[in-house]
Amino acid sequence: MKIELSSMVDNELDTDDQHALLVVLHSDGNMRASWDSYMLLGDALRGSPELATDLTASVMNALRNEATILAVPKRQAAGGFRSVAALAASLAGVAFVGWLALSPPTSQVSMAPSAKTPSPPIASTSARMQEYLMAHQAYSPSSRIQGGASYIRTVSSSR
Repeated sequence: MKIELSSMVDNELDTDDQHALLVVLHSDGNMRASWDSYMLLGDALRGSPELATDLTASVMNALRNEATILAVPKRQAAGGFRSVAALAASLAGVAFVGWLALSPPTSQVSMAPSAKTPSPPIASTSARMQEYLMAHQAYSPSSRIQGGASYIRTVSSSR
C-alpha cells in the first residue's frame, strides 16, 4: 500500500486508485503517518520556506535565562585526585617513551661461531659481520623505534 502512496505523492497514481487510497488514509493511522513523513521529506528536499526556522534567537534567549552555577558540586570536588592521577600517568608514559627512544639499542647478534665450522680469525669475522650489519641495517629489528632514523646513511670502513 505504501507503493501506491508514494505513487500518489509523485502524481503517478490513477484517479480510481487515488480514491481507494484516500479512503484507506482516512481510516488507517499508520498510513496517515507515512503520508505526513512523505510530505515532510518533499518539503525539506524542495527547501520550503515553512521549514526554514532560525533557532539561534531562541537558543540564545534560553542560555541568557539559564541559571549560572558558580559553586562546584561536592561530587566533583573528589575529582582533584583523578586529575592528579591522570597527570601522573601521562608523565609516566612520556618518561617511558623517552627512555625507550634515548636508550642505546641492544645487540641481538651472537658472534659465537658454530660448532660444526672451523673458527676463522676473530678480526676478519668481526669485520665481515660489521660490514654485513651495516649493509642490512634498515632490516634490523634491533632499533627500538622502527623507522626512526631510516633516512640517515651509515658509513663504515674496514681498517
